[in-house]
Amino acid sequence: MQTAGTNRLARKVMWTVALLGCVWLPGCIRNRGRELEQTRAATATMTDELPADKEGSLTVSLRALLVTGKTDRPLLENETLHAGDHLYFLLRTSQPAYLYVVLFGPDGKSSVLFPRGTEGKARVAARCPVRIPAQGSFYLQSPSGLQDLRVVASAEPLPLADRRLCEQLQLPCQSTVAEPPPVCPPEQQRALFSAVKVATAASKGEGGAPAVASLRMQLRQEP
Repeated sequence: MQTAGTNRLARKVMWTVALLGCVWLPGCIRNRGRELEQTRAATATMTDELPADKEGSLTVSLRALLVTGKTDRPLLENETLHAGDHLYFLLRTSQPAYLYVVLFGPDGKSSVLFPRGTEGKARVAARCPVRIPAQGSFYLQSPSGLQDLRVVASAEPLPLADRRLCEQLQLPCQSTVAEPPPVCPPEQQRALFSAVKVATAASKGEGGAPAVASLRMQLRQEP
């Protein structure tokens, strides 16, 4: 059983809590409002690195990332790297395309990073991020010098669209059978990331040739 003194004490505590709540709650609302404003501002600055297609134009984007401990950070062109550094690449195309990624080392030797192997599929889905390598990362080895990364997206297999470029990249340039585009989950198509490089080609090249968008990124490697 509660006494009258106990009831008065309880009412006093309740009023104190209520008053504290009146003081704290507006501040909480203001803080929450600032958080929402910051979130909106951050969202407003995010833009799709792939512009809207114009009359079927083909766009390819590249983002290079350096693995540093538990975090990854974007690489800038001509940034100095060192033997043992780990990195990977993210690419997207604005429409279904055949994607080719070749790295020329300081010694001039080429390494085909995508597609991998003679049976690798080159065609990628529209606006679907492609991670190279699919898991893990590449690591740089000696010799030091200039790493030259070449990226090509083509509306048709590159041997048919631009055989000269295919040969320059030292790709297998025999006749290629058309591949069906892979399926990309809708949530992956909505991915946004800032791109280091973006290249766009018209829907048809010179003389009505298939669209071919190409870009290159150079990374300097020191011992």
